[in-house]
Amino acid sequence: MTTSEPSVNDLSPMLKPGVEKEPMLLLDTTGSMSYPVAEGSTVERRQLIGEALGRIVEVLGAEDSQAAKEQAAGEEAGGLMTITFAGGSATNIEDLSADNWRQKWAQIRWGGGTRIMPGWEMLVEQYLEEFGDVPKLDRPHLLGLVITDGEADDTDQFAQTLAQAKGGVYVCIAILGYGQEHDRALQVYKQIEAQNDHVRVVTFGSETNPDVIADGLLSMMS
Repeated sequence: MTTSEPSVNDLSPMLKPGVEKEPMLLLDTTGSMSYPVAEGSTVERRQLIGEALGRIVEVLGAEDSQAAKEQAAGEEAGGLMTITFAGGSATNIEDLSADNWRQKWAQIRWGGGTRIMPGWEMLVEQYLEEFGDVPKLDRPHLLGLVITDGEADDTDQFAQTLAQAKGGVYVCIAILGYGQEHDRALQVYKQIEAQNDHVRVVTFGSETNPDVIADGLLSMMS
């Protein structure tokens, strides 16, 4: 299976302008994220995402429609809520902002196998913890950004969960890297995307420019 590199110009926003949204990041921190992003490259996948992340959190944090409400309630706000997953477990590293993301990024422990469902379940729990008491029609849409580099051990279960995404749940899956793991994951998620307009899938393949990744993701998430 072959894939083509995406054009930033082809990546339209998932939500209409003015729609309230709560952007949340689900980040793959498994061992394979330390592999090269492209064949023959010395750039690790986690290094590439780290460089793109600074710009992503700055823009998405500023667009967090709930930030003003959280600040009015005396809460720390203005960041991108982030869940990491690896080795069958998930970690909530809370809001990433332009001020703290470098520090939090440096504290991530990379390694372990790929099971994505614990991370997704924690992300949804975190969203409901914050907005579960709010009537559904008044909640901001959950806009989940999933960054991964291939197929998970529980990809089929996650795909079934994504197939049920509806209402106020929107999911953008960004896949990077190359090889069979990348291609299998892309094929599975693309099948879900074809049947559900609440799911968007994009491959950045062997892209090594962090600005291209940041621009592409922001085009969909903004």
